[in-house]
Amino acid sequence: MFRHLLSAVLLAGLSVAAHGHEVWVNAAHTHGGEVLKAELGYGHYPELEPIAADRLSLFPKPLQLLTPQGKIDLVRRGQHNYQFETPRAVADGSYLLLAQYRPTFWSRNAAGWQRQNLTQMKDATYCEQTSMFGKAVVNVGHESASKELISRPVGDLLEIVPLENPANVRVGEVLPVRVLFRGEPLPDATVVATFDGFSHRDPADKSHRLEPQAFSDTTRADGTVGIIPLRQGSWKVRVVHKTDFSDQAVCGQLAAYATLTFEIGSSHH
Repeated sequence: MFRHLLSAVLLAGLSVAAHGHEVWVNAAHTHGGEVLKAELGYGHYPELEPIAADRLSLFPKPLQLLTPQGKIDLVRRGQHNYQFETPRAVADGSYLLLAQYRPTFWSRNAAGWQRQNLTQMKDATYCEQTSMFGKAVVNVGHESASKELISRPVGDLLEIVPLENPANVRVGEVLPVRVLFRGEPLPDATVVATFDGFSHRDPADKSHRLEPQAFSDTTRADGTVGIIPLRQGSWKVRVVHKTDFSDQAVCGQLAAYATLTFEIGSSHH
């Protein structure tokens, strides 16, 4: 445990996506027969902030709830543009809440970051095509803790697949997950996790550093790793995978970022 925590502290300085944001999602506790309310996080976890108008195009799809009957598109509703709801009430069950950030070129030169590739920014020192994926395990109803739907891959370029429902995992026990890239297990990937309340970023800190992490480990040959939650509450797991972009004259890196959020020891269980 100490090794995991020490590694996580060292990893706290790792940069986030090229533009300094990441994507995650979470849903409010919901009973069967109620509308599910959800939030799209785009920034530093766990802080929620309005999405800038010029960034809304990065999310061409609304949040989606994956159910046994298929996907339900959520509608944007609430005081802030990161707030969503299902268009109708949902039944008891275990679901996945999904978000996607469309593939976007980001390049950096002496003037900073721009949404351009190497053909557009001739003096760039770095370029990546960024794709981001957010996933949350949502258990609606007090007795819902099935892993049947949530343990299936959804087909994202990079994804973290929970192999057990977090509702069945207690503090200090292992939550097994598998990391997939293009549908195949990804070995030797660094997986970090943190929980709401582990640390608080100084509001004046405008750096792009990743917030301090409470857990870190690498995936095995089959893409699996065991997350060890240290306390109850909201958790976010994160993995990044970068490979060479297919056309080096256009961009250097294909960069995929994925998060998985869930509750440990929440009130429904």
